[in-house]
Amino acid sequence: MMNIETLKHATDWFRVNSLKKLDDPSEKIDRRELVVSLDQYPIDFGLGPNPRRPDPKSRVAKEIRRSLEEDGEDFHLLNRGITVLAKGLDYDTKSERVRLRLHESEEEEDYYGILDGGNTNEKINDWRRDLAAEGAIDELKKRFVNMQVLVPRTNVMTSEVEELLNDIKEARNNSVQVKQKSLADARHHFDLLKNVLAGRPYFDEISWREGEKGAIDVLQIIMLLMIFYPPFANEAPDKEPNGAYGRKEKCLDSFLGFSEKRGEELERWIAIVPDLLSLFDEMQLTFPSFLGGRFGKIAEVRIVDERMYEKGSKKYRKTPSKTQYLFRDMKYEYPTAWLYPIFAAMRVIVGPNADGTAVTWKKDPIEFWRDCGQEICARYSPHLRDAGYAPKKIATSSITYSAMKAAVSDLYKDSVLAAAGISV
Repeated sequence: MMNIETLKHATDWFRVNSLKKLDDPSEKIDRRELVVSLDQYPIDFGLGPNPRRPDPKSRVAKEIRRSLEEDGEDFHLLNRGITVLAKGLDYDTKSERVRLRLHESEEEEDYYGILDGGNTNEKINDWRRDLAAEGAIDELKKRFVNMQVLVPRTNVMTSEVEELLNDIKEARNNSVQVKQKSLADARHHFDLLKNVLAGRPYFDEISWREGEKGAIDVLQIIMLLMIFYPPFANEAPDKEPNGAYGRKEKCLDSFLGFSEKRGEELERWIAIVPDLLSLFDEMQLTFPSFLGGRFGKIAEVRIVDERMYEKGSKKYRKTPSKTQYLFRDMKYEYPTAWLYPIFAAMRVIVGPNADGTAVTWKKDPIEFWRDCGQEICARYSPHLRDAGYAPKKIATSSITYSAMKAAVSDLYKDSVLAAAGISV
């Protein structure tokens, strides 16, 4: 486990990859935009000016952690970053290092520190703590975070300056961004999904628009649907849906486009969404046993063992993780990204019926997975190892998707022949 205390402190000099000064037309606040690698990003910023405290269990916080682990080198492009309020900023052009001047007394603690981005700061620190000591610095150097530093033109905290800072806090922390997801729900584009999922045990946990509470993002459901919907894969150069993972907004754009152009066809595929969620959930639960081997020894895997957890080992969890849709207890926690190539391969056993009036399964998907999961995972394991178990790499590899589709196709044909009494 990494010794996080070796990292920079908030008032230390730290190196930046880039720094840009932005002129403020009001001449009240100086602004600096920084890009900082995570081996340099300070460990102990205060949250004095932030009206919200981090919520490590929130969906936003969990998504930030997932992005750190799975998106890696693209993290700074996907996360809006952290805003810090400071009394001053010093920059050494020769060494490209920055030093922030923050509070100098207890009375000033409420004014200086993180103004916005507390969840990002918290998850960066959590992730750094969980890194194994060996190779940790190399991992930190590959990831970056955006920082905006705001410095009032005067160090005297006048009532005018304090009022301005309070306005900035409120605007940064209470503004609601009306995203496409919310608009899609408002325009009833999700009505068909709501109809087919109504009554399912997870229905009340689905977040249909921004700001709604729920453990399941509707965009995650749409991503699984697009993976199976043939026109989505047909638009890709390799005719594989590997472009879906990690691109929920793209999947939503495609979903809305197909709704407009191919509404009746898409509606028939929407009818199998409950089956897709049940299949994904079953795969998530049983994948470790089918993959076999020394699954628990893989670095990215966490194991439920309260006794070992109490001894302080980050390899172990105190309580079970839950499957994504049916919330069943799992012995292991691992990146769900590993499931996508084999989940996508299961589209081999589903398609339109003879007259095209419905989409049906050629084999019960969960029974097929239970029967063939071990062989599927045996063929999948070399791809997982070759990718170094890197979640994003394996979940976006068109070669892996194609190979697993061929594997499932072979196993399906074998099962059809066996059912007909023909030895294979």
